[in-house]
Amino acid sequence: MAQDQAEAAHVRTPAIEVPAPDRRAEVSLVRSAAGWMKDALNAWAVDDYGKVAALAPLAVEHLGKAVLWRANPVLVVPLKEDAEASLYSLATQPDLAYPKLKTVGLAVLLRRLEQMVGNLPIDGKQRTRMVEVRNGAMHVGLPAQSRHILQDCLAVCGVLLKQLGRDPRAFYGPDHYASVVRLLDAKRSEVGHRVAAKFAKARRQVRELSERLDNELFMATVSQLEQSAAHALDPSDFGGGLWGVDAKCPQCKLKGRLFGRVDVDPDVDYDVEPLGNGEYDSHPVIAGWLVELSPQAFACHVCRLTLHGPEELAEAKLPVNRHKIGLEELGEDFDPENFADSEYGIRD
Repeated sequence: MAQDQAEAAHVRTPAIEVPAPDRRAEVSLVRSAAGWMKDALNAWAVDDYGKVAALAPLAVEHLGKAVLWRANPVLVVPLKEDAEASLYSLATQPDLAYPKLKTVGLAVLLRRLEQMVGNLPIDGKQRTRMVEVRNGAMHVGLPAQSRHILQDCLAVCGVLLKQLGRDPRAFYGPDHYASVVRLLDAKRSEVGHRVAAKFAKARRQVRELSERLDNELFMATVSQLEQSAAHALDPSDFGGGLWGVDAKCPQCKLKGRLFGRVDVDPDVDYDVEPLGNGEYDSHPVIAGWLVELSPQAFACHVCRLTLHGPEELAEAKLPVNRHKIGLEELGEDFDPENFADSEYGIRD
C-alpha cells in the first residue's frame, strides 16, 4: 500500500525543470511563488482564513518579480540610495543570491508590472487591500475577506503566468487547479452580477428622467449633460493621478468619460545645422509625443453609470488594455513635457 501511494504521488508530481544559468533566478522565484500559493490554497481548504490572506499576496510578489527579472533583473531593485549596490550587482552580474540584494515591495512591484504587461485585473481598492495585507497593516481573518483576497491574487497570477508562458496546472498542481478554476469562475460571476445591477440602475435613471420631462426638454437636458461630462466628472473622484478621455457609454450609448493612468514618451528628432567646412552640429528636439492610456474607470454624466477597475470595464466591453490616444483628447490643461518631468522624476 505504501509503495503504491508513493508511486502515485510520484506520477502526480510535475517534472522538475532544469534551468539554464541565466534563468535560474526566474525559476527559483516561480517555484517559491508556487509554494506560497499552494500553502494558501491548503489553508483555504481547512478554513484557515488568516493564513490564506497572508500567503497569497506573497505568491503574487514572487511571481511578479519573476516577470520583472525575465525582462531585466534591475527592475526588481528599488530606486533608493541604499539600493545602489544591488543595482550595480544586478546590472553587471545578476544573481538572486547576492547577500546585500534589496528588492521592491509589492506596491512598487504592481506599478512596474502594469507598465510592462498592461492593466492588471484588480482595481485600486483591491490593490491597496492586497498590499496592506502583505505588509501586515491589515489583518484579515473572515471567510469573505480572505476569499476576495485569494481571488484577486489568483487573477493577477493568471496574468503573470501567461506572461511567463507557464502552465497554470503545473503551477498550482493537480490537487488545487480545480479549486482555482472554481474560485476564478465565482469571481467573474460576482463581477457580472455587479455590472448588471449597475446597468439596471443606469437604465432606471434615464427612464425616470424621461418620465419627468417632455420629449423636447428631455432631449435638451440629455444633450447638455453629455456635453458637460468633461467638466462635471472629476478624474480624482475615481483614483489618484488619473486623466479622462471621451468614450461611448456602454449603457445609454452617449458620450461618457474613460479614466486611466497616462504615460508619455517623446518622439525625438535631431536638428542638424551646417557649421561649414563639411562639419555639422546636431541637437535633439522633441518632434511630438506618444501618449498612452491605461483605463481604470468609466463614468457617464447622463445615465450615471460608473464602473471601477479593469474587471468591470471588461465586463462592460470597454477598453482595459493600455492603448494609444491623441494628445488633444486630454484637453488643453495637459502639458506632456511638464507631465513627463513631474511624473517620471519622482516615480519609483
